[in-house]
Amino acid sequence: MTAATFALLGVGAAVPEHVRGNDDPLFESLRRAAGSGGEHALFYGNRERRVLGQGESLAALTAKAGAAALQDAGLTPAYVERLYGYVSVSEFVAPNELYAVHRELGLSQGTLVVPVNADFANFLMGIVLAWEALRAGALRHALVAVGSAWTRNVDYTQGHAIGIGDGAGAVVVGAGEGLTLVDWGADTFSDEYGAMMMGPRPESGLAYPTYGIAPAAGVKAFLQSGMNGPPRLVERLLAKHGVAREDVTLISHQATRKLMDHWAQEIRPREYLDTFEEYGNMVHASMPVTLARFRRELRTKYLVMVGLGIGAHQMALLVRV
Repeated sequence: MTAATFALLGVGAAVPEHVRGNDDPLFESLRRAAGSGGEHALFYGNRERRVLGQGESLAALTAKAGAAALQDAGLTPAYVERLYGYVSVSEFVAPNELYAVHRELGLSQGTLVVPVNADFANFLMGIVLAWEALRAGALRHALVAVGSAWTRNVDYTQGHAIGIGDGAGAVVVGAGEGLTLVDWGADTFSDEYGAMMMGPRPESGLAYPTYGIAPAAGVKAFLQSGMNGPPRLVERLLAKHGVAREDVTLISHQATRKLMDHWAQEIRPREYLDTFEEYGNMVHASMPVTLARFRRELRTKYLVMVGLGIGAHQMALLVRV
């Protein structure tokens, strides 16, 4: 008997209508600090980003991406047996707003919701969890949907804030051909716990959850595991399956050109696709949004998606095109 193959059957994305350019007054303090070194020197390369307006719903945006993925797969919401993913920053600490995505999509009462709290690799981890459930025979179709609106939850005096944008992306995972799932790999760097985090910062007058990078430990993590970990992880995954670099298209986490240019030089894929200049760093939504844009333009035998996250962890997924 031939083993079943599982694939990304449909992809979808959604971004807000409002465009915020780098000339926005919000970034004035960052422009003044651009040459000061430290964190401010690490983040650059995007021209603009999309921003959710006041009163606009991130859950609704994420559901829009999910609906697009279902349409691309030729399926209705009735086929979705599990909803994996994450909405960040959620309206509540718990439950995650992924439950509101379930409601917006009109998914059935029997559809299990599985929030994946693994910023920034929520999307890849959601795919892997869905894939493992499919291989176990527990379900036939899963939807992985992630939405990010961190423009509401950053400190605009900090260097990383220049890149942040809002967006949402989704994929349908199930048995079939197409973007066929081959393997995945991951590394954990728990010694970096606390180097980067999302939480209230009352000492800075920020009582709401706000992302931050520790001046010493965070910058060190960025320059060491952040720069060099993903190339090593991808190299290991490709070597395991005898895949040549020239047969690979790369889609990665998109925080700054400093990271992305380094990864391009070290991994040396045939093609490296991103939406960073236009959409900025959509945190955990950058990869699915980029995949949705370029899905039908993939020209290599394989696709590798690689992401990283605070905690810290890194994850790579190998897909046959």
